[in-house]
Amino acid sequence: MHRLMRVVVVGALAAGVGVVGAGPAAAAKGGNSDNAHACQQGGHENRFEAETGRPFKNAGDCASHGAKGGASSSLVLTNPSYPCQPNSTATCWGALAGTGLDPSLRWMVFVSAGPNLGSIVAQGHPAPDGIVGTDGGSMPTLLEVPCGQNLSPLEAVAETAGSQPHDITSPSVNSPCG
Repeated sequence: MHRLMRVVVVGALAAGVGVVGAGPAAAAKGGNSDNAHACQQGGHENRFEAETGRPFKNAGDCASHGAKGGASSSLVLTNPSYPCQPNSTATCWGALAGTGLDPSLRWMVFVSAGPNLGSIVAQGHPAPDGIVGTDGGSMPTLLEVPCGQNLSPLEAVAETAGSQPHDITSPSVNSPCG
């Protein structure tokens, strides 16, 4: 009976050490829950594989990539209007937010159709943390595009790094200025 008890205790200790030792290793290979959750409720539409710049086909593709530990990037161009700075009597528009971008590479916003096709209206580099905007990307960078200048529609593009670089491109937006 004593021998059986020792075998059970030694077996239990071995199993416990195995679970404790494997726990961190399993967690290190685990997924990226934040990226997977960011794909839900339409979030996949502005997200891309950070490694390749490939857009996600659907929310499941995006969540699967995040669950496997893959990183994602986002680039969102919107069209709010606001007073231009420093001339607050004029109206400007356009805002850009992005996350998971390579800070050593640039982003730009350009006119994607019409008489000013290809005109660059804003450009820059993401912050060292890969964000365009403030407050973790929740507050976009205001682009200060003047209304009434035929600078619409706009698209944003960010360069990606990696073995197969592919630019990340936002959907185009139209001026709210009429």
